[in-house]
Amino acid sequence: MSRLKEKSNFNIDAANALLKQESYAPSVHCSYYSCFQLLKYTIKHFYGIDYETQAVNRRFVQQKSHQYVINYITNELKEYVGFPKAQEFKRKIKDLKQFREESDYEDIEINCEKGNNAYNRAKDMRIYIIKNFNV
Repeated sequence: MSRLKEKSNFNIDAANALLKQESYAPSVHCSYYSCFQLLKYTIKHFYGIDYETQAVNRRFVQQKSHQYVINYITNELKEYVGFPKAQEFKRKIKDLKQFREESDYEDIEINCEKGNNAYNRAKDMRIYIIKNFNV
């Protein structure tokens, strides 16, 4: 198994464990990264673009790593499932990313509801990714 896919699995498990410990802010971080890592792995596994090439491509198009990965998958999904569903996917992953940024960087409370919301979104996103990309 890929180390990045393994990390993705560890992060979703960690998010669940952190929620049970009422450590809501770090659970949001782990929820998001479980999806981001799985998306990077998907680009490698499903599209055959290794991690080094992804980094080169990202620099070539002058995008940050998260932006590149999200945009790449969204653009590919447009061809596969159509524009509306691809945009819905992009909105969901960007919402999850925004939750993670608030959790990591903002002086706000991340409560049980926000932690569970992020975790449930991540689980749904992971199911969607695994189902549609056979990863």
